[in-house]
Amino acid sequence: MNFLAPYINYFGKFTKKFDSLSFLNKILLCYIAISIPFLYFHEKHLPFFAVSLLISTTLIVSISTFLISIQIIKFIFKNEFNIFYEFGFVILSVWLIKLFGFLDNQAGVIFLFFVMVIFLFFRFIRLKLYYQILLIGIFIFINGLLTFKYLQYSEIFLFNKSLESKYQNEAKDFTNWKFDEKTRILSNEDIPLTLKLPTEFVFHNPQDLEIKEKTGTGQVAGILSSSADPNRYPLIRLFYVEPLINIEPSAIKEEVFNILNFEKTKGNIEEIKLLGEHIFEEKKWTGTFWTFYDIIRPRYSKTGFYVYTLKDGSSIVISIMENLVEGKYHEATIEEILSSIE
Repeated sequence: MNFLAPYINYFGKFTKKFDSLSFLNKILLCYIAISIPFLYFHEKHLPFFAVSLLISTTLIVSISTFLISIQIIKFIFKNEFNIFYEFGFVILSVWLIKLFGFLDNQAGVIFLFFVMVIFLFFRFIRLKLYYQILLIGIFIFINGLLTFKYLQYSEIFLFNKSLESKYQNEAKDFTNWKFDEKTRILSNEDIPLTLKLPTEFVFHNPQDLEIKEKTGTGQVAGILSSSADPNRYPLIRLFYVEPLINIEPSAIKEEVFNILNFEKTKGNIEEIKLLGEHIFEEKKWTGTFWTFYDIIRPRYSKTGFYVYTLKDGSSIVISIMENLVEGKYHEATIEEILSSIE
């Protein structure tokens, strides 16, 4: 057992050093020790450099917000049961939770409602211990949401940059779209491109899109979706690829599959299956499509792309996401849009 003596001695020194730390530093050290393995497991599908960058920056953001939260909690605890400070806390909490997208579904709204009801109950009966525990719990929850959102957007940002560097020599402005409400013709002279928008469809200008909605091969020129939500399908995303870039369908196929795997690692989809190549006969476009199970909806759906080559040698990658329709390859509205593209 003598060979264990150095390790036991080292462990003893470590625990003694740990015990000498302040309570706040102990919490920070434990938080870092737990966070690093969790973040690594979540991002291990990425290259080592990307994983290291995401972990380090996420820890900096997360620890910073944690320290700020500690100061806010201390302030509220010193001014307990002050209705003005508590009102500000509730408004700030609800605003942040909504900003992070937690209230986008009904379950999130119900959860927050019950948390706030319990918090107000403990506040009005002035049950100090449970009031403080719930207050700390809400701050931990908000910090967790912020950390997750930062990690999510950072990962998407890096993913998009890797595609942009390959297909985009310089950023172009594709926001100059014109829409004729009578004919429902949508046009952009800068591309140039015209198409007809179905009655139930909405056009989303690139300038109004979030970074996660711009993921694809090339520079996003717009999204046509079936609602005010640009992520609700059936939808078509239009990506522009410059004429000097040699675009290969096989390369796009690989990148689209990588995007699908990217969504799979985030827990959004599963059961990805390749349907293979398909020709849109009316336009003689060749594309590739996959089916997948949408965990968020939930339903079985289909996605894929066609490549439309313009007269100047540039290309439009027509990225499609839609519901599976029995007896047809595309939904009726998708076929209507594809047929109208010129």
